[in-house]
Amino acid sequence: MNQHVDAPLDPEDASAGPKAEKDPGRATDTGDVAAPPPDEDPAPEAWEAIEQLFALAPHLRSGRANVMGDTQVSGDVVAGDKRVDVHLHETRLPRLHTVGPLPTAQLNYLAETFAPNRRYDELCAQLTARRVLVLRGRPGTGRRTAALRMLMQVGPKASEVIALDPGTESADFADHVQPGGAYVVVDPITSQDSPLRDIHLNAIRRRLGDDGLFVVVAAHGTVMEEVTAHDWQPLPAADITRAHLLHAIQGSAADGPAGDAAAADRVRRLLELEPTVQYLSAGPSPTEAADFARLLVEYAAGRRDDEELSRYGHRSAEEIASRWFSEDQHSGGASLRDKAFLISLAVFDGLPYPLVAELGDLLYMRLRTVEEPDRTAGYPVFGSSPDDRLRLARAQEHDEETVTAWGRLPERVVAFQNDSLWSIALRHVWTSHPAVRKPLLAWLDTLVTDRRTFVRLRAAVASGVLAAADFGYAFDSFLNQWGSSPRPMQRQLAAWALYTAAEHGMDTAVRRLLSDWSSRHHLARRWTVARSYALLGGATAPSALRDIGRMAATEPPPDSALQSALEQALEALLQGPAAVTVLERLVQWHASRGPLRELAVAGFLRGARRRHRAVSNEATTWPSLLWLAEHDAHARRYAVVMWRALLDSRSSRDAARDELVRWVRVAERASAKAARHRAFTTEAPFEQTDRYDTVSDVEEALGRLLPLLVENQNDWDRLDFLLRRVKTPDGGQSPTAARLGIALAKGPAALPRPL
Repeated sequence: MNQHVDAPLDPEDASAGPKAEKDPGRATDTGDVAAPPPDEDPAPEAWEAIEQLFALAPHLRSGRANVMGDTQVSGDVVAGDKRVDVHLHETRLPRLHTVGPLPTAQLNYLAETFAPNRRYDELCAQLTARRVLVLRGRPGTGRRTAALRMLMQVGPKASEVIALDPGTESADFADHVQPGGAYVVVDPITSQDSPLRDIHLNAIRRRLGDDGLFVVVAAHGTVMEEVTAHDWQPLPAADITRAHLLHAIQGSAADGPAGDAAAADRVRRLLELEPTVQYLSAGPSPTEAADFARLLVEYAAGRRDDEELSRYGHRSAEEIASRWFSEDQHSGGASLRDKAFLISLAVFDGLPYPLVAELGDLLYMRLRTVEEPDRTAGYPVFGSSPDDRLRLARAQEHDEETVTAWGRLPERVVAFQNDSLWSIALRHVWTSHPAVRKPLLAWLDTLVTDRRTFVRLRAAVASGVLAAADFGYAFDSFLNQWGSSPRPMQRQLAAWALYTAAEHGMDTAVRRLLSDWSSRHHLARRWTVARSYALLGGATAPSALRDIGRMAATEPPPDSALQSALEQALEALLQGPAAVTVLERLVQWHASRGPLRELAVAGFLRGARRRHRAVSNEATTWPSLLWLAEHDAHARRYAVVMWRALLDSRSSRDAARDELVRWVRVAERASAKAARHRAFTTEAPFEQTDRYDTVSDVEEALGRLLPLLVENQNDWDRLDFLLRRVKTPDGGQSPTAARLGIALAKGPAALPRPL
């Protein structure tokens, strides 16, 4: 996938991974960002790239709520989650785990569905005695769930469990804990130069005191020095399924011993079903066992039939993919042309059949040159019927409105019934059939240069799944060249691919790569880092802020393209679940001098410009930072500090005034909408709606915020003058601005203490 890169890398970079790469101090290695060729579309801005990702590849949303979905406000560009056929994901923990206090509902669910065993009890005893525990195991074995359950069981005094950022240096963990707290960190990023040491754990233990708890959930590749790690083994799948069944069925059973006995009997009968025994005997992962329990609950309620239960038990997604790509057509193997169609469907799941078939035939021609290199080019015009192909793929065709350049248009699209099959099929082909790699990469290389945005994006997403299956090979084949390219669109492809790889289990490697690239003297790679953090969102906010600050403040100085990318990354992070953390960091940066202050100003103003619809019956549009300040005291405090500083500075005063005026206009439109709604509900004539002087929630929130920006008479005069200049189309003063002026005149109610 590298023949489209215009400028070759340095010879020393051509095949080396991030650790083997030399730290270039030469001016020739700054990776200056060039303008795109005249025939290439420019890369989208960061927020547009986020919107495109989840609008054009909605099947990614089944794994994790994205940077927009994580927030308490929702945008209007992301379609709803795909339908769920058998797998129910509403309680599945995301790949990119939350950083910060974990939701109480999630912890309660884990407590009620966890199935402890003797090994778990031994580990609880170790945690009780030592207060700090390193739990080592493979991802997907339930190690994180066990760690959270231990923290809840051993530390009942803890009001919450807090997850620390894995990107934090091991030596700094002690600075992030408080006495008596309960903390967990999953897969901390370590290296030979920066291992997890016993002295780090001792510092944490001293900081926690007698009641605090700390669990490190580590992989076998985590670098440790003089640390005792306790190995974790996954619980039996039958125990996990039984615990989830009991939790679900007891909720609907009668209270008391009789109800518990009836629930236990129903669980026993469900576990004795032949499809259940066969499925559990195959050794599913803890997550798969929990999913199967939910299917059994649906079956017991009559919403699933015997055939669906048997199909799930006998043919997991991995087994289906293995049958597709086998040579034996009698056991489910497909013809080469149909195999190419299946791969194309895995890349373009949820798009029209003609597109999937057309692009699949392009792949078929490349695959055939591997099998029959001397055969004349070309392929049959007519092949398998669409119905036969969809039956083979276990896919369905249905009507759906898709976004096009001409608006939303109805189309017939095809999609797998099992919404995890697309990624499983790609991983299977990539890892089980190495001969496919070269023609598949050549095909994807063609797709990523397509003029259609959705084709390029889907190819990047598919490349990310391949990277999750074999990160080193993917880095050498395309990630390094895309991320280092002078062409912005190729760097955006790298960001999309890295996000997808992180979502599919390679988050530790992705974080390590981004951290490494952020410290290199290469502007193109730094641009890719900024775009990747904008996509990854709140789960990586602490690491993202550290690396963004480093790229802004260290050599080489950002050029205009990188500076814009850093600002846009902050804008995106301010819309996510870590927005308060971002605001706090912006306040700290603004207190300094130089490039960090400039970045804080630009990032805050960009964030202030974003709008979202609040989750309410009226779906009122709010400035996202105003909504956050209204609902979070810490966010309000940081926002007030930033607004005061920006309005006080000659260099940022005009831009800050413009953004405040925009907030007033948003409040004005919200109040007008509220007035129309009130008039409609009271059945008033349309021409009389202007007599309803209704104040919206947005206006009320802004009326509470503005007085907090006043510290002296000069501040008051400045804001009062700004409000008086907000006019209606006929030249009169805006009623909303007038009411806000009255709120301002009441004076500062309670000024927050300076930080």
